[in-house]
Amino acid sequence: MSLRSMASRVTSGAALFASITTVCYGQHTLPARVNSASHVAAEMTLGKLNPAESKRGDVVALKLKEDVRSNGEVILKKGTTITGIVENVGLAEGTGKWKNEAQAMIEIEWRVPAPEGRGVQSVSFAIQSVIQVNPASVSQPDTSSDDVSFARDAANFSNSLGGRPNNALLSMPSVMAADEQTSSNIETTLGTQTSGRLFRVGHGQLVSSGGSKEPVELYSHLSNDTVITSPSSNFEISSGAQMQMLVGVNRK
Repeated sequence: MSLRSMASRVTSGAALFASITTVCYGQHTLPARVNSASHVAAEMTLGKLNPAESKRGDVVALKLKEDVRSNGEVILKKGTTITGIVENVGLAEGTGKWKNEAQAMIEIEWRVPAPEGRGVQSVSFAIQSVIQVNPASVSQPDTSSDDVSFARDAANFSNSLGGRPNNALLSMPSVMAADEQTSSNIETTLGTQTSGRLFRVGHGQLVSSGGSKEPVELYSHLSNDTVITSPSSNFEISSGAQMQMLVGVNRK
């Protein structure tokens, strides 16, 4: 073999190695961005949820206590306000096991500001847990007219999935499909028609001003909504309530 032929083969081999290295490096530096699910702490800062007083169209606001991240990116910053709009309020009629478990319920739709991050199409929230202690004795935070205006304006913005479930949230351990009877009872009590599969996503505990404990169960269609049910017809969740929110991120 001539020296010229050998040099040509070495050059070709080096070029092939460089090409492979470039492809691998590109794949390493530009990872695929996929849908993700996580949870984030939040606090209610505006409004209240009480089946005896709440009505359709009422506004509540939550403030995120930490960043929401997806694939390593911050898509919603700590301090971001998430607005909730009361969609339905229901009280169970008659008697029986279901009324003992869920005498009252409130359905909320969440409105989320436009997220940051590349390729983020929508962000979906649902309450996973809630704790409220002695709401009557907790000092209410100052709420400026700007805060109220912001929440009202956010009520006109929808980042929902058009009723479709956020499949990313199905990977969360606390998310379990509700049985048909439970789903039917909730829809009957709220006076709504079937709007997709209902999932049990968590639970919470409220402590009244008198010291009594009131459990709540949390459901969602995984499309930026939460249904809160309670055996008490007079439960209340108000400013100061601490929450864990499930967050599902859909990407284009």
